[in-house]
Amino acid sequence: MRYASLLFYAFSLLALPAILATADIGHIHNQAEYPMNVDIMAEPKVVDSESAGVAPAASAPVCTWDGIQANDPVAWKPVSTYSYSGKPQHPVGPGSIDPDIMHMVRQLTTKEKIGQMTQIQVGQLVDCNGELNRTAVEYWIDEWKVGSFLETPANHGGKYNWYSPKSFGTFTDAVQKIALERGAKIPIIWGLDSVRGANYVKGATIFPAGVATAATFNPQFAYEAGRVAAKDTRAAGVHWAFAPVLDLTVNKLWSRTYESFGEDPYLASKMSTASIHGYQGDYKRDRSRVAACMKHFIGYGNPFDGSDRANRHIAVHELLEYYVPSFKAAIDAGAASAMESYGVVSGEAVTISNYYLQRLLRDQLGFKGMLVTDWGEINSQATMYHTAKDVTHATQLALERTSIDMSMVADDSSFANVTADLVKQGTVSVSRLDESVARILQLKKDLGLFKHPFTDKALASTVGSSQDIEAARNAVRESITLLKNSDNVLPLAKHER
Repeated sequence: MRYASLLFYAFSLLALPAILATADIGHIHNQAEYPMNVDIMAEPKVVDSESAGVAPAASAPVCTWDGIQANDPVAWKPVSTYSYSGKPQHPVGPGSIDPDIMHMVRQLTTKEKIGQMTQIQVGQLVDCNGELNRTAVEYWIDEWKVGSFLETPANHGGKYNWYSPKSFGTFTDAVQKIALERGAKIPIIWGLDSVRGANYVKGATIFPAGVATAATFNPQFAYEAGRVAAKDTRAAGVHWAFAPVLDLTVNKLWSRTYESFGEDPYLASKMSTASIHGYQGDYKRDRSRVAACMKHFIGYGNPFDGSDRANRHIAVHELLEYYVPSFKAAIDAGAASAMESYGVVSGEAVTISNYYLQRLLRDQLGFKGMLVTDWGEINSQATMYHTAKDVTHATQLALERTSIDMSMVADDSSFANVTADLVKQGTVSVSRLDESVARILQLKKDLGLFKHPFTDKALASTVGSSQDIEAARNAVRESITLLKNSDNVLPLAKHER
């Protein structure tokens, strides 16, 4: 797909940041609640357990909610400006595993290790009234030792259609408190699709889509979008952004063409580097940044018929020359994590591919970060693609052949249950679990979760700031692309410049 047919999406976004900044966020109850200027580089305050928002355990709730989501009533007056750290002098990214992390891994039981490798979607934690179900959280932590949750309650039965930083943070802090008191007593890491700003956080500034950002030909805008998205995501108690999208957009029929940085490998690589730096910065020190997650590795953007998850027919030399560079740039920039791709490339299912997820990603490209599956993708080998005879076989193949560290199993305990059986049978070794758990725990340490597991409430006051809105508007202005030169709009006359 040529740029002329792609890059006008941003035009309609010109006023969007301003609209979002003044959208229905209720009445400002206390304008003095936050200072007008804040330093987001200040060390976050440690939140005690009483303020984490966890209600006492109770019997099953009486279902009184009609299921109609309401507007989150929490309101705030964003600060006008704030300070933040710039780009680190050298890329900050995953490296070797620290000795204290290896010691921690050795202390865990097999079930606790498998729990760290399991990710469950937030809908499993929401009750029939749209509130946090403490009993459900305790179940997942106690019984399955789950180490990660994802998504927003708004998408999975929560009472609000859009959660403010305060409400979202109260929810994640409550889950975090339970995780620290029960099970393996290891902090959870929360993931969220913050792709063009923290779009699931109420009041956050939204930036142009990836293809429009690429239309600016200015990597600084990719950096700013990532930086602001990271800050607003972290303000909600979320530590991990499933972004940036680095798929090479090849088939214009594909419904997700707008998410990535276009079809040019060089331009996509430059935007990739800037985006990773924006999301992460010095994420091992700066608690206003998140772990980035480069996705979807690999070849996702060229489904043969344009339908999502369709097969991709890509020769190896073409894959290496065109599809790999944006991911290689992200790895060199320090990408902390990666997400594998849905579906099949040249007849080989990515999720169970030794070539794609071990030899290419780890051995050739040198990726040392944590690797997560996409939604339910291990189970899909049996239920959708039929590349495995059943879920047990699919899990075995994924763990034996690839370097996958975490299964976004999402909806059930199948991965944890099956993996435990495979280890008991001797089919999967404990050392294979240790390899993945070490990377997961190292990421949690790098993000500061062992010292500062709860939300830094000061960040909420920066969500929707004038500073962020102006950055988004500048990106939109520069992304506007003329698709048809009607009436000789270009070139501009000298007096019009």
